[in-house]
Amino acid sequence: MIIHSYLTNGFFPWAKIFLESYKFHNGEENRIILSTRDLTNKQILRLNRAYSNLEVRNQFFNINKMAKKAGVTTKKLLRLKKEVEEIHVTQKNKVWKLMIAADDRVKSIIEVMKDYQDEDYMLHTDIDMYVRAPLTNLFNFIMDHDISIRLRLKSKPSRKTMIGVQGYRLCNKTIKFLETWIKYVDDIIPKNRPLGYGQTSCWYAYEDFKDKVKWGSIPRRYIAPQMKDTDIIWSANTKEGKTKNLETCYEDFKEIKNGTKINNAL
Repeated sequence: MIIHSYLTNGFFPWAKIFLESYKFHNGEENRIILSTRDLTNKQILRLNRAYSNLEVRNQFFNINKMAKKAGVTTKKLLRLKKEVEEIHVTQKNKVWKLMIAADDRVKSIIEVMKDYQDEDYMLHTDIDMYVRAPLTNLFNFIMDHDISIRLRLKSKPSRKTMIGVQGYRLCNKTIKFLETWIKYVDDIIPKNRPLGYGQTSCWYAYEDFKDKVKWGSIPRRYIAPQMKDTDIIWSANTKEGKTKNLETCYEDFKEIKNGTKINNAL
């Protein structure tokens, strides 16, 4: 099992708590690969100190080229990027989220899968997540399926899949699924993509592959923005904003490490 995540430089504080909390509950046996964008050498060094079995794949954006692709000025795109990284995604700043999360991120998953063909499975998560318990049961769940994503089949297309936590058997058919997902993403230019299109495009790919692979719907406890004490992973995707949620996660983590709080996620 390898673990993968994707982050831009504004999510660096989340990368630290993700690594620290994962290590506290799960140790450092599993290799973690981070596809990062625009990190400094100092930041990369700090991440490697937080988790020894780590590979950081850092690249740099051409922000001017991206702004042109998004149909906005460079200054505005940087402002939208900051809003997404520190607050939450809205109709006004969605172009940044949909350009990198539904595009660059999925391509980075494919890249890592192809480079780790000697491994059998991958867990991919959003980086703005905090691990509150061992993930052994999640690993076992992933290893019992070809593709694992939380499915909500009765919802509208933009809500049928939750892509913050994903599991993959590393094989050609799951890579084909991801390539199909990318194809649907590329069908609409970034500035015209509706809010939630990352999940919608995933749903389109799911429909193409629903009878070709073994699917698993990840339990809600592993992708939980409600931040309940019984949840195993807390997601920062709430209207309270990522900066506030980061503080909440660190407070909870401190109490759990010090033994001053009963961890009901265990």
